Amino acid sequence: MLYRIAQQYGNTSFSWENLEREVESKASLPKGSLDGRLQQLEAPLVASKRVYDKVLDTERRKDPSFDEMVNKIPMIKSLKSQLIQPSNNLDTTYAQAGIVKDAMGGRLKDRWGDAAIIPDLKDREDAERKIKDKYFGKNNKIKDIFRCTLKFSSFKGVFDGWKFLEDMKGIEILNVKNKFKNPDVLGYADININAGFKLQDDTYHIFEIQLHLNAILVAKEEVHDLYNTIRVEIPKIIPGLTVEKTNQIKEHILGRLKNSMMDGIIDILFEKSGGVFLFARLLEEKLKQDASNNPGSKLDFINLEAQPEGLDGIYRENMERVCAEGASDDFRSKCFQFISLICAAQEPLPQKMVQSIMGDDAFCRVKGKLSLLFPTGADGRIIIIHKSLIDWLLRKIDDEEEN
Repeated sequence: MLYRIAQQYGNTSFSWENLEREVESKASLPKGSLDGRLQQLEAPLVASKRVYDKVLDTERRKDPSFDEMVNKIPMIKSLKSQLIQPSNNLDTTYAQAGIVKDAMGGRLKDRWGDAAIIPDLKDREDAERKIKDKYFGKNNKIKDIFRCTLKFSSFKGVFDGWKFLEDMKGIEILNVKNKFKNPDVLGYADININAGFKLQDDTYHIFEIQLHLNAILVAKEEVHDLYNTIRVEIPKIIPGLTVEKTNQIKEHILGRLKNSMMDGIIDILFEKSGGVFLFARLLEEKLKQDASNNPGSKLDFINLEAQPEGLDGIYRENMERVCAEGASDDFRSKCFQFISLICAAQEPLPQKMVQSIMGDDAFCRVKGKLSLLFPTGADGRIIIIHKSLIDWLLRKIDDEEEN
């Protein structure tokens, strides 16, 4: 469902202008201060994408089943709060990573031989820099102390590698980014997997596996200088900030470029949903209503970040429409009458009954504001979207019951 929402309502086309607005917002820079500056990076980006697109076009011509196999590799998401190491002590995480490296390295080498690349653990200095710039000092957020690669000459090999990992005992697949389905903004494609390896104490150390196509890796070498140009130029484009702030902005920009727009949108929506299906359904209905009021508009990352957080956020936003500044006391009173009637009833009330109690005009005005939370079923009765709405309405704030 989140994929459908992203496709229908998200702006999946990359633009420097939107990225500039996003960076200004995240870095608390004056609005408009980056106007046109990131556009300087357009040439290396276009050149990079052209190289990768050519490789993928060639692979599709070589194997007619390429897209079919790509679509069979599922998108798997875990909340960021679930993608954390069992320890916040970096020494402990390195020790666990060493155990995983020995175990996984052996399994992968036994099955794939030279196609399995098992490097040394991530350089400690690089890990500490990443934790500081990307994870704001939180040691347990880093997921690639141990990372490994499987390289294949055809996408059939990539697909077989995925099936092998999917069936492997002792690991749990937590996150799958299928960039062959949605290449990143720079055009690069691989399968990036975060998995948990079960340790003796029954905790899971998180590590990273990448499934590569050899032709893409050759192209990556070709465009390396283009990518490096982007890395070097970003700090020059945004001068006058502390080194720490500049590095964090650079990580954010590179993170956007090294991700597909689709994946970026889904990541935000998934975090906001908390993995709750009902949130996605309510958000879809909300966005449908918003789109009818503003046809043709698409959500960029700033708009997405402004969407409500979790079910509580959805409930709060809808109730704020009732209590909005400027709403008359009479209108608010009618809203509370409507809510009280629906929530106190032993069973769903017929819409016609509620309408006759409240009066046609009051009912239509109130129902229009609260239809998302109190929809009318196919049988003509008004229902409560979920029992958690009642809990939210009766919640306590600062140990006082809220009316």
